[in-house]
Amino acid sequence: MEIDHLESVCTHQKSERQIVTLYDISKDIFEDAIGPEEAATKIASCVCVSDDFQTAYLDVVCFLIGAANNLSEQHDLSKLANLTLALSRLPDARNETRRTIQLSFDYKSSEIGPGDIFVVGEGKIWADLPQFAVNLGDSMYVIKPPFSGPTAYISDGLAEHWAEQKWTNLNTFAAYLISGSDDTPYSLAYLYLYTFRTITDSLEYDPKTEKGIDSLHSLRSACRWITIAGEQIWTESMRSPRNAAAGPLWHRKYHVDLVKSGQWGERSLITSQRWLAWASRLDKLAGSDMIEDELKDMARSSAEMIRMFEREWVFDIKDEIQ
Repeated sequence: MEIDHLESVCTHQKSERQIVTLYDISKDIFEDAIGPEEAATKIASCVCVSDDFQTAYLDVVCFLIGAANNLSEQHDLSKLANLTLALSRLPDARNETRRTIQLSFDYKSSEIGPGDIFVVGEGKIWADLPQFAVNLGDSMYVIKPPFSGPTAYISDGLAEHWAEQKWTNLNTFAAYLISGSDDTPYSLAYLYLYTFRTITDSLEYDPKTEKGIDSLHSLRSACRWITIAGEQIWTESMRSPRNAAAGPLWHRKYHVDLVKSGQWGERSLITSQRWLAWASRLDKLAGSDMIEDELKDMARSSAEMIRMFEREWVFDIKDEIQ
């Protein structure tokens, strides 16, 4: 476990008592001393008895996002995602004091009376994890015109390898959220926007062009999405219409076919044909000299997984028809 990173994240929290609590509890979960459910319960207890409920709650949100930025080991990011999901499964937080508590999120104020459930504009604490989606989105898609993603981090002064690592960390964390989201009340639908944007940025742009400058920086992240949460993502895109801005490699390869079939207007749809085009692109990258050996293996594995999703989906559809 990257304990130094974890400690540095905790020290950014506002309350000294909260620093100790978050550090101790998170240290226990990352060292497998306790499970995510127990850790979530302990964290919630500390928040609910705090003299400043709002600050204590937001400290937890900031801790989760900060840790996702800084932890790079997959097993640690998986544990962090499980902790986040465990928090969302907790019973509703209630005002257990005898006074009315004022909350203000995004300039919207709420008054929570004694015994009332903590509800703000984005929903309930804990089921809806208010401010989590906003903070994760801000962290993942820092926009620094004309750049976004890893290049935005680089233009902001971060070294190239750290920019790519930070981007990979956040996407890996988000992928684990999707993969573990069964039986959780918290809606993660917004994460699919990041999923498909990352994959298309990586696999539908030529890295030799200005617009494709982030494609190789995003490749590891794209592979993580596919290998960690690919089955859920594939199923979501097949069952519900999903769109992502089409990159030039998708345009170029299927322009004629899409025009002939009358589907040019639907070129942004995530279809099985587009998934298979991503697999072909991954194969091409794996056979090139543009990426290192480890990433070549990831690309090959991701391509094979896509083809497996397609085979199993076709098989399942045939079963449903019969």
